[in-house]
Amino acid sequence: MNLLKRTTNLFFILIPLSFIMPDQNSYIGSGQYIKNILPMRQRVQVMESWWKWKKENVLPMIMQEQSVDVWILRNNEADLYYNNEGPVFTSLLAANFEGMTLPSVYAAPGSQMIPKFLLFYNKNGRIKYHEPSDYDHIKTLVNEIKPNQIAISLFNNKEMLNALGKKYSKKIIDSWTLGVRWLETISPGQIDAYSYVQGLANDIIAEGFSNEVVIPGITTTDDLNWWFRHRYLSLNLEIENHPTVIVKRRPSLIKKYSSIDSPEKFNNGQTQNGVNVIIQRGDIISLDSDIMLMGLVTDSHQHAYVLQNNEEDVPGDLKKALEKVNQMQDLFAGEFRLGRTGKDIVLSSNKIKLLPGIIETEIGFHPPPMFIRRFLLGGYMFSHKTYVAGMTSGPGYYPTSIVTNDHKLFLNTLYAFEPHTRVLVKGWGDKGVELGIGQIAVFEEEGLRYLNRPQHSNWHIIK
Repeated sequence: MNLLKRTTNLFFILIPLSFIMPDQNSYIGSGQYIKNILPMRQRVQVMESWWKWKKENVLPMIMQEQSVDVWILRNNEADLYYNNEGPVFTSLLAANFEGMTLPSVYAAPGSQMIPKFLLFYNKNGRIKYHEPSDYDHIKTLVNEIKPNQIAISLFNNKEMLNALGKKYSKKIIDSWTLGVRWLETISPGQIDAYSYVQGLANDIIAEGFSNEVVIPGITTTDDLNWWFRHRYLSLNLEIENHPTVIVKRRPSLIKKYSSIDSPEKFNNGQTQNGVNVIIQRGDIISLDSDIMLMGLVTDSHQHAYVLQNNEEDVPGDLKKALEKVNQMQDLFAGEFRLGRTGKDIVLSSNKIKLLPGIIETEIGFHPPPMFIRRFLLGGYMFSHKTYVAGMTSGPGYYPTSIVTNDHKLFLNTLYAFEPHTRVLVKGWGDKGVELGIGQIAVFEEEGLRYLNRPQHSNWHIIK
């Protein structure tokens, strides 16, 4: 089933996205998205509309895909999460349109007790739901349904196996993949919204990478770092990580400004996060930062150039370097093919011949972090922070256990796509310049597509 061919009107009722998209080869921040930030209440309503859509469309698809007749979840089966609950269980709980979780049907009057178990089963192509009261009730329900295959967690599941008995214990599979598929598969509305959220991030970065914020010779990397944090706060946006702001400086300028910032602050021509230096003319400023909105988290890596006094534009060699970096990234993107594992994509990418001028490059990708806005009726918020679910280029992603490079590539899944590429540039030494570009991309039938690609060939410029 192609989820992109399924439609939902609710998303477009709630969010008027009336933007004219600029040319993607020159776009670095249009300034339009920042004018249209949803209030908190509407954000939660939109998020709940997506979870509802997923229950109606994604849940039956993935249970059929994994040949699962019954999926049983416990509220204590996610061993690496707070209270062992985890985002799979929380996201499948019944909730109202504002994210208030409905109590268990067995809760006493006035109690906010959430269900202990959730049971979903396939009946004539439609997913039905039961809330079992205990293990004996699970045994009764399973005997009535008579499933051929049952998905359960393998973590601490002795009581579950006892309840299923010998007959149905032989028909179980690990629900890990089912949980990943549930979380990673997104709705058409989420894809559109991610373009909007990435566009908003691009707008903020373009604002920070400008003379409105940076005064060459005065502003420090810590100043800029904290400017981004305060700007997010002023826009009522949350973030997961402290922004990373670093400077890349050619050898001649490291020497020129050595009396202001010691050369020891630079390793291979660049600083590290937490090393504070004054931003000087001729510097490259690089940012790695995220914003959180409607359960969606960006992962942006972008670059600005500070013009020297004798320059009116970014030097041609740096423009060409950025173009080469993006060309290399596009070659990597072409290796995203349906059914490949993360390992497969990395292995095939490593065989790509380096473009002229590229010193070294490495593909990197992981599912973007996401978060859930769920509350008890009394106001308590489930505390899960963000989760990362799906396929990665590396073997794992702390602190969750719902990602792996053995997972396969499926349609309508998202990736923080961030290859790191070092390119040779005249005057920048033998190590060249690292110009990794990070952005969100979605895998669709046509391949990997960037959502509001920020920096294809144009630099942010500080005069």
